[in-house]
Amino acid sequence: MANRRTHIAPFKARARILALLGDQLIGTDQLAVFELVKNAYDADASSVTVKLLDIDSGNPSIVVVDDGEGMSLDTIQNIWLELGNNHREQQRLAGRRTPMFGRLPLGEKGVGRFAVHKLGHRIRLVTRPRGSAFEHVLNIDWADLVKNRHLDDTSVEIETRKPKYFVEENGLNPHGTKIRIMALRRRVWTRGDARQLYRSITAISSPFETDEAFEAHLEVPDHPEWIEEMPDVRALLEMAPWRFKFTFNGSLSWQYDFRSPITKRLKGRQLGRQRDVLLLEPLKGEKGRPVAGPELLEDIGSISGEFVAYDRDRKILSLLPQNTLVKDFLDQQGGVRVYRDGVRVYNYGEPSDDWLQLDIRRVNRPTQRLSRNIVIGAINISLETSKGLREKTNREGFDQNDVFDRLRTIVTSIIHKFEVERALDKDRLKTLVDSKVETTDIPVETPLYELREAVSRTQEAKTLIPLVDRVDKEYQEMRDMLLRAGLTGLNLAVIIHEVERGVRSLYESVRAGVSTVILEQQSRSLMGLVENVAGLLRQKGRSKIDIKSLVQEAATINIRRFKRHRITIKYALPDDGAEPFVVTGSSALLQNVLINLVDNSIYWLRVRWPDGEESDQSSRRIYIGVTDDIPGGRGLVIADNGPGFQDEPDVLSRPFFTRRPDGMGLGLYYASLAMSLSGGTLLFPEREDLDLPDWVDGAIIVMHFGSPK
Repeated sequence: MANRRTHIAPFKARARILALLGDQLIGTDQLAVFELVKNAYDADASSVTVKLLDIDSGNPSIVVVDDGEGMSLDTIQNIWLELGNNHREQQRLAGRRTPMFGRLPLGEKGVGRFAVHKLGHRIRLVTRPRGSAFEHVLNIDWADLVKNRHLDDTSVEIETRKPKYFVEENGLNPHGTKIRIMALRRRVWTRGDARQLYRSITAISSPFETDEAFEAHLEVPDHPEWIEEMPDVRALLEMAPWRFKFTFNGSLSWQYDFRSPITKRLKGRQLGRQRDVLLLEPLKGEKGRPVAGPELLEDIGSISGEFVAYDRDRKILSLLPQNTLVKDFLDQQGGVRVYRDGVRVYNYGEPSDDWLQLDIRRVNRPTQRLSRNIVIGAINISLETSKGLREKTNREGFDQNDVFDRLRTIVTSIIHKFEVERALDKDRLKTLVDSKVETTDIPVETPLYELREAVSRTQEAKTLIPLVDRVDKEYQEMRDMLLRAGLTGLNLAVIIHEVERGVRSLYESVRAGVSTVILEQQSRSLMGLVENVAGLLRQKGRSKIDIKSLVQEAATINIRRFKRHRITIKYALPDDGAEPFVVTGSSALLQNVLINLVDNSIYWLRVRWPDGEESDQSSRRIYIGVTDDIPGGRGLVIADNGPGFQDEPDVLSRPFFTRRPDGMGLGLYYASLAMSLSGGTLLFPEREDLDLPDWVDGAIIVMHFGSPK
């Protein structure tokens, strides 16, 4: 007899797996109902109605009725009752569309139908296939089914009968499916529950699109007033001051619209572009990649969408009609949702979901960037082309993979395009409605004291108190240095204002109880702002500086970068023996200015001349030379053949303004401040003002020493 034996054993499934699938795979009642609505879409229905019945009786029920294809006896037996059947996925992969509306099915895992168990213990299903003279009825009591030991021991009785529900009317044979869910797990339904269910059902389609081929409705016969008063979403969207619409298929086409709420004092603004480049927020492992290309859309396909944005500043919000409704609307439905073939993908855009990390992004630049509670957005993708995006089994978003990371990066980068244009008009609007005069006497000490008191009462006190103390110390030193330097005008006002705003923002976050991650990021961002300015001022030792030597030092520092990025540099500096260009200032400060400007040129050259193109080596050029063309003193020109500036000089050097998705918006501001500390000025002359090589057609900046006339 052999010492070793083998045995064959099949997998077995306990009957209770039916309860587990419904109860634990589907997160909420709203999501369970939404899953049933999606099933109606897959059944080629034109409409589905959800009814919340008998809610005052203590024994409520939910009815879902659609006018879809209905199910045959074979479909019920071999598909609907078969756990994990993948016929919908096979139908989609084969490209078989529904006969009436040409839809590809959304379902793919064969477990969505068990959403009914999330809602209640008993169901009654009635279905009549298109063209059939009969309808089929089945009843399921989950409690009875799970009493069986194994799944193989369970069975369901199916009745085939002459139609009693889907009866002939006016010579027409109706078809579809009706599911009644009884013995609900939730016995008490409130006004708030019903309204949330209404939002969930009606959100199946984008609020920006009108899809007459599929409509979802909710009825509450016992309390129709609960949902009759629901605000008109499209009317609220029309009130938004800022709108942005786009399509990205490898290049970006977009339209931006600012609708001024005070048209008599401030004009609106509209602009747009076709086949524009999309500046990219860095992908994981690709920090330096500046431009999005069609390769990013692999397994995603073309992306389109629309955003509207508001402002929750009390003075700006009050300019809108029904502003209280707008505020409530944003609280409940703010965020960016995803729609595939026009049908929503949960959980994106829900109050608990920040899939684009908008709130964290806004920590660094709270006035320029969008948060979830001021934006409503819809992202549209195709089911046929987005094969790399697979929904999680629990129906809460897509699997986290490379394809999803690319989708998120593309959408975030497009949002940045919107944010830049909105910031320009927001500043114009805020200037008109805000009567408060900014002064240099801003009492930062008071909010710092209040912040320290608030932080000391939180669980994060040990982490945050040292950061607050460092901000306080650096701020005091920075203020003293600015005052000693005589910079009590705009520079001091702007810096102190930004510090005060950051302190206030952090204080409000502490009071609101936001997450530790966001609190720490806000604290470190605020500390970074103060330390950077203080560090800039500490380097203010003044001495004689030869500009030619300064440029040569910068060239040595950047020589490898120029080679790596295939950039040709043209220098036009004083020859040996010629009169040197000598200035008095801080060598460290001026070196930082020059390197900062070169950094900007390298980035924007890679935008205009993308990596990998055969022409990039000969096309990317930077010019650095001395000029006497500006009256009042000599200057050092840094110019290139990149895309050039889109904005006015006063905007370019504004703190926290940038068109770079990965930028902080402080580079040119600090460069301008450093030039001021060195007795110079940062200028943005016109191309015709200077004698430059013919190929210079991009950005032109002059580090000017003297007073331009």
